Amino acid sequence: MGFRMRLTDAYFALFLIFATSCFSTPVRLPQSASQVYNNSQLQQDLLLAAQNNILFHIDDSVVREVEKSVVDNKCRKIEEPFWAEKLSEYLSEFRKRPELLTRIHILEIKRGDNSQIQVQKDLDGAVTLSIEFVKIESRGKIGYQTNLPCSGPIAEYMGRDIVKTDFDFPSTESLAVALSKLPERSDVPRFQFSNLFLSYLAERGVIFKFNHEFSFEKTNNGKYVMAEVLNHFAEETKEPFHKYINYWFKEISQKSTQAQLIQMFAVLPDKEARSGVRVESEGEQARRVLGQSDLTYVYTSYWTDDSKVNVVSLKELDQCLQTFANDMSGVKLRKPATTEKESFLRPGYSCTKSN
Repeated sequence: MGFRMRLTDAYFALFLIFATSCFSTPVRLPQSASQVYNNSQLQQDLLLAAQNNILFHIDDSVVREVEKSVVDNKCRKIEEPFWAEKLSEYLSEFRKRPELLTRIHILEIKRGDNSQIQVQKDLDGAVTLSIEFVKIESRGKIGYQTNLPCSGPIAEYMGRDIVKTDFDFPSTESLAVALSKLPERSDVPRFQFSNLFLSYLAERGVIFKFNHEFSFEKTNNGKYVMAEVLNHFAEETKEPFHKYINYWFKEISQKSTQAQLIQMFAVLPDKEARSGVRVESEGEQARRVLGQSDLTYVYTSYWTDDSKVNVVSLKELDQCLQTFANDMSGVKLRKPATTEKESFLRPGYSCTKSN
C-alpha cells in the first residue's frame, strides 16, 4: 500500500512538471512605445513637459486620496484615485500655452488649507508651482431622496449616517493666470540635465518620481546627484535593450488601479544596489476599509562613493524585470506577486546588482 502511494505521488509530481512546461505561455513583449501606452493626447502633454525639463512632485498622501460615499463597509462607493486625472487636466492647459512651461522647474500637487495656486522660489532660483486642494468631508442622514452608494432597499438604511468625501481643486484657468505673471525661469545648476530620459518615460505614460531632497543632494566634488543620474539614463535610452522595462510599464498601466492614466518611475538611494518593481502599501486595512489602492512602480537605485555617482543601469534593470516576467508567467503553483488591481504585484520584486 505504501509503495503504491509513493508511486502515485511520483506520478503526480511528474504531471505537475509536465503541465508547467506544457502550459507555460510566452511573454508578449511590446515592440514600440506606442504598444506600451496608447493615450496619444496625454502622451503628447507629458512629452511637452519632459522636453521643457519639468519635474512632478505628487505628495505620497495625495496618491492615496479618493472620493467616496460611505454608509458602512458593505454600503459604499469608492472612486478611482484622482491624482493622475487632475494632473492630466492641468497639463492640458500647457497644450494651449506651451510657453508657460518655461516659467517653472517643478509642478506639484498637494493638500492645503485652501484651494489655490501657490508659487514658491528657492534660494537658488528654482521655481515650484504648487496646486493645493482642500479635502471636504460632509456627514448627513439617509432619507428617501438620498442616492445610496450601494444597491438594496433604501428603507433598510433610513436614518443612518452617510459620509461623503470630496476635494476642491483650483481651476485650470487660475493655473494659467498664475504662470502668466511669472518671468522666464533662471538656469539652476541642479536642474541642468538632459531631458532624453524624461522624454523616454513620457512616451510610455510615465513620470519621474521626483522629491525635493534628491534634487539638492551633491557629491563631495559638488556634482548634483539627480542631474548625474538623469544624464546617465539619457545616454542609456539610446540603446535598444528595454524590452522588459516596456513590458512591465504596459502591465502596470493596464492592471494597476493607480496607473490607469499615468504611472511613476523611481530612482531610490540604496547601497545594496537593488532594482525591480516596488509597491507602496499602507496595508490590508487601508485597502479594505479605507478604499485605498497601492502604488506600483518600476524602480532602480543609486549610491555615492565620495565624488562618484553609481547607478543600477537600465540594462541591469531590464535583466531583472526579465527574470520577474519569467517567474510570473506560465502555470505555477505559486507566483511571487499578486495580480489584484488594488495592489498589483504586491509585495514587489527586486534584484541586487552583481559586483
